[in-house]
Amino acid sequence: MSKSAKTEAATKSLLDRIRKSSPKGKKPLSEADIKALFQMLAFKAEPEQYEMYQLLPEGSFLKRLCRHFDETDISYELPIFHVISVAASFLTQGGAHLDVPGVGEILPTLWLIGLAPSGSAKTLATNEVEKILKQGSTPLVRKLATGCTDAEWIIELHNNNGAFWFQDEVGKEFAKYRKPGPYSRIKDWVLYAYSYEEIANRLKSESSKMVVKRPHFTFHGLTVDETWRSDIDITSMLDGFAQRFCYYFATRRRGTDMFDHLLYFAGEHFDRQRQALAEIWDALCFQKAACGKYTLGADVKPYLEQWWLGLRETWGNSSLPPSFIRRIGFAVFRYLIVFQFLLGKSSNPIDLETAEIATSFAELHLHSTLALVQMYHASATSNIQLIASKMKSLNDNGKSSAYRDVSRSMSTPQKQRFSPGEIKLIVSLLKQIEHMPPLFDKADDLKTISSALIAERDRVEDKLKLNERKRNERRLRDLKKNIQP
Repeated sequence: MSKSAKTEAATKSLLDRIRKSSPKGKKPLSEADIKALFQMLAFKAEPEQYEMYQLLPEGSFLKRLCRHFDETDISYELPIFHVISVAASFLTQGGAHLDVPGVGEILPTLWLIGLAPSGSAKTLATNEVEKILKQGSTPLVRKLATGCTDAEWIIELHNNNGAFWFQDEVGKEFAKYRKPGPYSRIKDWVLYAYSYEEIANRLKSESSKMVVKRPHFTFHGLTVDETWRSDIDITSMLDGFAQRFCYYFATRRRGTDMFDHLLYFAGEHFDRQRQALAEIWDALCFQKAACGKYTLGADVKPYLEQWWLGLRETWGNSSLPPSFIRRIGFAVFRYLIVFQFLLGKSSNPIDLETAEIATSFAELHLHSTLALVQMYHASATSNIQLIASKMKSLNDNGKSSAYRDVSRSMSTPQKQRFSPGEIKLIVSLLKQIEHMPPLFDKADDLKTISSALIAERDRVEDKLKLNERKRNERRLRDLKKNIQP
């Protein structure tokens, strides 16, 4: 049985157990009921919000860089992830690597994509980071040229292998790779570069192929979160290309907005802060063994294994595709090198402090990626969620949550989102779905109910998989018994 068939069978098994109330007693769900219930199944809890400022060690270079942006409304994520990317590129270009016995050399080639609201000063934030680093004596990292056709891109990488690829409007750039034309081969080459696999191209003017052995680079892309889904559709988001990147959201700062800050970084004290930060950056870059071989402390690998195992209970049952989870998990090893360097401990084996920061950032990427994937389903479930929240608000205030009351509680623009009769149908369904002990009781809210439904569907699907395995094992045993001597 295929994966999709097992999922359908599991869902059908679950739905067959549900009955709704009617004047003539309990009856199975109709097709319309099932369609609406599928939308309910898409309910997810809000992703945990990670506070970037709280993830950073007190007194560290990263924390001090955050404070440089305190007198602005710029999201802390923008400067922090950009300087992390620059550090990863500095280390990559210098030859830094993590040696894990049995695995081999791991390079600090992080691939990050940040999504920020329009008008969030993305360019200003990254320019300010680079302005700070320029004031030091450490040479700036080499960068790959952007806007290249595929023929130009492979030449650029051939000449600057290991460089830093910083891409603004990354969604629009990636969208070009999906279409036939002068950019289409870049997608496959990038996939090869993720695993450092050789790429090659024969130029029209050349008799032999141009070969890039062990292609590698660090990547930091920025895009407007509102336009990402129009540039990258759900199919592209879930293919192997998009899953190579670690995503983050540049969240709006609390307690301030753009109207508090007419000018950014105005005043002599900012010049002093830039100089102080540049001096710290230089000191980090001149660490002994900064660009050498990194190793794991004795307690780090057991810690990482336990952390990874602990994700089973939370992320193993989530709607985030496993391929995202796996690659974010592997990114931890790249982060280990970068954070050990940024904490000024390059000469020492990587320790638990570094490992805990690296796993915290991985979890930030997990939550961000889940939120990003859920954005693609938001339009399909938002109407159900709106009515559910209206009904809950009315019930919490001791009021009736009948169709007319729900309708009256909605604004005209909200009502215009629904087709004729849709509000009544959804209210009716949400009221009629019978609770299924022991999954949940009548005190549970709709999001809890939907989460339980998802968990039950997953349980049934797991049972189907187990049955399938037993059938196949039995079939193989029977085949071996029937082998003629």
